[in-house]
Amino acid sequence: MSKLKFSNLENRVNTMSAKWDKRKEIFNNENILPMWVADSDWQTAPAVKESLLKRAEAGIFGYSFADQSVKQAVENWLKKRFDLKIEKDWLIFDTGVVPAINFTLKAITEENDAVIIQPPVYKPFFTAVKNNDCKLIENELINKDGHYKMDLAGLESQIKESQKQGNPVKAMIFCSPHNPVGRVWDQAELLELLRLLKKEDIFLLSDEIHSDLVYPGYEHHPILKLLFKRDEFSDYRKKLITFMAASKTFNIAGLHTSYTIIESKELRAAYNQAKEGFGTGNSPFGLLALKSAYNNGEEWLQKQLEYLEGNYNYLREYLAAEIPQIKLTQAEGTYLVWLDFSQLGFGSDEQLIEFMNQKAEVGLNPGRWFGDAGSMYMRLNLACPRKRLKEGLTRIKNAVKKEL
Repeated sequence: MSKLKFSNLENRVNTMSAKWDKRKEIFNNENILPMWVADSDWQTAPAVKESLLKRAEAGIFGYSFADQSVKQAVENWLKKRFDLKIEKDWLIFDTGVVPAINFTLKAITEENDAVIIQPPVYKPFFTAVKNNDCKLIENELINKDGHYKMDLAGLESQIKESQKQGNPVKAMIFCSPHNPVGRVWDQAELLELLRLLKKEDIFLLSDEIHSDLVYPGYEHHPILKLLFKRDEFSDYRKKLITFMAASKTFNIAGLHTSYTIIESKELRAAYNQAKEGFGTGNSPFGLLALKSAYNNGEEWLQKQLEYLEGNYNYLREYLAAEIPQIKLTQAEGTYLVWLDFSQLGFGSDEQLIEFMNQKAEVGLNPGRWFGDAGSMYMRLNLACPRKRLKEGLTRIKNAVKKEL
């Protein structure tokens, strides 16, 4: 399978692409090179494309459901990739991880319950807490020389303080691997977090959508697997909800299919009740794409990971040599990178955004989108042909030289 599949400059203009066809609306500049939203600028795995073309020929696209073959594909994938054994009954199929997180909070929280997140983090986490009339607790990650870690001592204090104020902490929304800082949490820090949450009887909502996108030398540890392996967590397993999908891994996010893993029968029932009335049926294309990707896409995924590693190394070397004022946070997973622009000397995030949008003409996610902890940062998407990455970096370099 040739790397040309990833280096081909696909034309996504006028395809109803949110990434490419809303540049004027989002960035106020139709000449922007978009490198922001988390979808890839290359075609999905051939096996996925072929299965969808064949399905389209049938010409009937009625209401669909995940049959046993889809569930078996998920079960096999998790066992093969992570040595994680689940039961098919634990699977609930959704239109995306974001609505699934909202359904979960609807099922388990009451008004004024507190929910923990760890900024800088994916903006919909903030919104989900607000949507469900809960109190937000921001347990900011600690950034030490460009390496992020969890502030678990601070988290324990925040939990106790919230309880004193009459807002019991009901849940934590966790990102693993972390978007946007790129951490792939190691086993020791995950166990420390789990012991704290177990002690305080707090639900853990674990967003593991980027679990397949991990760089060499790092390993994703599914929370459910960690709980299985230790008797101390036998009772806590009923407090875990895991969210996963093939969408980021195989560039099929537009097909709106994810799955939620809940071992507890009672919690599954509450979750399904929370979904009632929201029209959460799955697309036949989304289910088929998931099945095809997991059954026949692993070789393509490996080639993609190799290409992404090459892009990451190119980015790191380019910044060090050409734009040393922009600091790269070391990425351990995801195809998203977290860039520190603070040394460019802008007085505000608004000035930085204006510079990137109108002078550099490269569209990135502003760091404040991920919370106040993201000030003076931006997120860049590496999942594009290297020529496109080089063009974006060259635009930024030239604009920085003119500005400084």
